[in-house]
Amino acid sequence: MLKNRKIYIWYLILAFYLIVALFPVYWMLLTSFKSFREVYLPIPSFFPKSFEWINYINIFTKYGFGEALKNSILVSLIVATISTFVSFLSAYSITRLRFPLRKQISYGMIITYLIPSTILFIPMYIIVSKVGIGDNIWRLIAIYPTIVIPYAVWVMISYFQTLQIDMEEAARVDGATRWQIIWKIVFPVTLPIIASTFIFCFTLCWSEYIYALVMINTKSQHTLVLALSNIVVADIIPWGPLMAGAAISALPVMMIYLFASKYIIGGLSLGSVKG
Repeated sequence: MLKNRKIYIWYLILAFYLIVALFPVYWMLLTSFKSFREVYLPIPSFFPKSFEWINYINIFTKYGFGEALKNSILVSLIVATISTFVSFLSAYSITRLRFPLRKQISYGMIITYLIPSTILFIPMYIIVSKVGIGDNIWRLIAIYPTIVIPYAVWVMISYFQTLQIDMEEAARVDGATRWQIIWKIVFPVTLPIIASTFIFCFTLCWSEYIYALVMINTKSQHTLVLALSNIVVADIIPWGPLMAGAAISALPVMMIYLFASKYIIGGLSLGSVKG
């Protein structure tokens, strides 16, 4: 009986923390369906009097969210794909090949990731300007891999260190080339960490703000986070459209985490065993 009471107490504690964690999401969705007048009522309501879809219509017709949504999808998908591919090959090379300064390179990756982005965006802006990349999303596509690749390589290195190399050595004895070993043996085994790395890269690019703010000035090239910040232009904040935009911005990432949660947990837990 005492054991059951302890279990119920823990359930209550978990339920409390779950409510606290999900309440901001609930309030965001709630506000996105409220009218402007209802949002500014002295006593807030925990359920809208009537569901207003005008906020979701306005963010596309008035605030240009359609273009920003397309830009964010393009940037996040391209950078996540390139970064995951490069990180996979880099981690494999560091853990399986023997070359000078191999360990120093692996430690340099995590040190690079720990450098605050706030001290790098000005040098980065100068570099992309000197190279000649115009005021468009290609600036972000060129810069974002420098943010996500160091951490992705470090996580994949830790994962590769947990894998046995017996099958790879047997394949080499049977005459398989290095590329055949990578794509037919290593790649299928590392799918969990590849999936979790891709999701990490996608999420980081999707929500990044500082570099996007500094690099992109043309409104038609703005990403979702910039489009959200552009909604606030005066003292009276249009909370309805703002929360509608936030809900749309959060939806893709929430869906990715929902459908790929097993890969994230499995990949990152295995990737943290060594390092």
